[in-house]
Amino acid sequence: MSRMRLLCFNIHGGRSLDGQRDLKRIHHLMQRLDIDVGVIQEMETRPSRGGLPDDVENLAGPERPFHLLCPSMLEAEGWYGNLIVSRYPIVRGLIHNLETRPSLEPRMAADALIQGPHGHLRVIGTHLSLSIYERRSEARNLIRLIKEVEEEVKSPLLLMGDINEWQRPSALLRFLDSHLTPAPCKATFPSLCPVLRLDRVWYEATDIKITAHRIYGKDIRKLSDHLPVVIELEWL
Repeated sequence: MSRMRLLCFNIHGGRSLDGQRDLKRIHHLMQRLDIDVGVIQEMETRPSRGGLPDDVENLAGPERPFHLLCPSMLEAEGWYGNLIVSRYPIVRGLIHNLETRPSLEPRMAADALIQGPHGHLRVIGTHLSLSIYERRSEARNLIRLIKEVEEEVKSPLLLMGDINEWQRPSALLRFLDSHLTPAPCKATFPSLCPVLRLDRVWYEATDIKITAHRIYGKDIRKLSDHLPVVIELEWL
């Protein structure tokens, strides 16, 4: 039996609840948790928001040299959006535009095909809108775009991110659950007293046991306004 470990984390632009911005804290967390692939939301490298040119490297570290940048907003010398960092090569990287109408913050999805030790693994990270109407439209677009990608051999697939869905019952969650299998996980927001399940994981895979659990601790809960989620993969 072999394992991989992924991290799904909305990092709040890299700014901790103590007001400090230090992406090396995220790197240290991934090291401590032995993370193979990091799926990050609210990655911020824009100078006007405190970003630096080496922010991606500081977060990923030399242990995860393969990166898929997925900007949703651009500045002359920086960007904001989703990011995937990996210990293993990203052999194909796609950026899906989920928008159906202009928005203050366009919504995108990073779609990475990773050559792991057990073959290809398709990892998709996204961050949906606060508006329920936009979220539903974005989710429909996301599933359509995922299915439109041609693959010679179908790879195990993981979809994760800040879905921003807190309502129950939820037509959006029923829709996503009808296409992919959800991996249950406890509430992640707000990090100091989590009551909302905003960060979620789905998968499509056989012969792999997939579980998701939030990470909660005194030091971790101050890293962002969200708690991180760790996804464990076990090849049977």
